[in-house]
Amino acid sequence: MKRPTIGDIARRAGVSKAAVSYALNGRPGVSEETRERVSRIAHALGWRANTAALALSAERAGVVGLVVAGPAPWAMVEGIERELAVDGVALQVAIVRDTEAEAETYRDWWAARRVDGVLVIDPRSDDPRIPLLRKLNVPAVLVGAHAPDMSAVVDDPVTECRRAVEHLIERGHRKLGHVAGRAELCRNAHRREALWQVSQELLGVVPVATGGDLQATRALLARPDRPSALIYDEETAAATTVAHASVLNLRIPTELAVVAWGDSAVCQLVHPGVTAIRHDDGAAGTFAARLLLNHLKTGIPEQRLVGPGELVIRGTT
Repeated sequence: MKRPTIGDIARRAGVSKAAVSYALNGRPGVSEETRERVSRIAHALGWRANTAALALSAERAGVVGLVVAGPAPWAMVEGIERELAVDGVALQVAIVRDTEAEAETYRDWWAARRVDGVLVIDPRSDDPRIPLLRKLNVPAVLVGAHAPDMSAVVDDPVTECRRAVEHLIERGHRKLGHVAGRAELCRNAHRREALWQVSQELLGVVPVATGGDLQATRALLARPDRPSALIYDEETAAATTVAHASVLNLRIPTELAVVAWGDSAVCQLVHPGVTAIRHDDGAAGTFAARLLLNHLKTGIPEQRLVGPGELVIRGTT
């Protein structure tokens, strides 16, 4: 018979896994009524705490935190939850409005001992979260950037970029353009560096760069030496260009090829579908969760490289 998990109890009780963890570990954050209901259900299901894990983490909350200021990467969240559940640890997600609210959430969680550590997604250049977490002494894993004395999951933009550029060269393209995303995000800075490195190596020139909105794309394409192929940091911007091809007086892919650095449903909602570099966000979440669990046990930061994304070829190239 399968041993019941915190997730099983949460579904039966109609509460989050974080609430179950608080209730079963005697932590603040849930009402007495919820605590009693969770305890009854846990007993009825035959749930027993992992005594070995408890011996290692007697002072732990059994919860990991993730603060998101923007659209939540749900595939990554699912990967995180699955891996944490292996060790009976819950995930608490907070959706906040801005960086200031992120910082306040970290302070509140740590002061109340509500989390044992946190996962930080979309690291930024001069990211204020990193020195704050160091100051608070919160175990943390960065997803998308390196930082001294912190665990991190990083990708391989150079290999991804090489696949995309070689594909475009095979299609006869020699002049490339780069439509940049948010400049403050580390992942976009890494992609820009990779694209310049690979383009210089394979074509002898760096791509022409521009901002991420449709107006910037229009200006780039109006140049006399305009590129014949564009690589976008954001798939939504790439899909927007494809959707407005008639307004831009362009035939795709005959007159302009489009590649997106990131794949989602939006790439298939336009015609033709957008060629894209698809990342396994679920795997990244799994690796990040395991690194944090390891860090909580050993106190030693680790780095993990996620394999390069897959080039999914569609109609825009």
